[in-house]
Amino acid sequence: MTAIKDLIRLAAVGFVLGMIIGDIMVVAFTASEGISLAAPELIEEFGYVPAVILQTLLSGVLGCICFGATIVYYKDEYNLLEATCIHMVIAFFTLIPISNFLWWTGRVMEGNIVVLAMGICAYVMIWFSVYMSYRIQIQKINEALERRNSGKK
Repeated sequence: MTAIKDLIRLAAVGFVLGMIIGDIMVVAFTASEGISLAAPELIEEFGYVPAVILQTLLSGVLGCICFGATIVYYKDEYNLLEATCIHMVIAFFTLIPISNFLWWTGRVMEGNIVVLAMGICAYVMIWFSVYMSYRIQIQKINEALERRNSGKK
């Protein structure tokens, strides 16, 4: 039951963070055309208020799913690489359709390929940094155990 509570908590936090981060990113990427809370193409397609609502809600959904999917890292049956790959697949199967719908990638294949390539690079860097952190922690634990065991001889 705690896994379900954890998932709900993570998803709720992710929804809020997704809305905030999505809106900040859109403002940053559209700043040259004037501050806007949605892509100009989305505004053209739906009108300003519906576009902003869609942008905010779908950013929240993206955050909810991606943040909620971090639950795989809490599962003992997955090693770090498996958990990272599972999370990446979940994230991309969510990100690509949402980013296309919201015009983040211009609804072209090149935009999707760029997002995919950047995402894979980010996941490799995240995996490597977490792996190295775990490796250093394990090394310290082993050294402490070795010191403790050598003192008892």
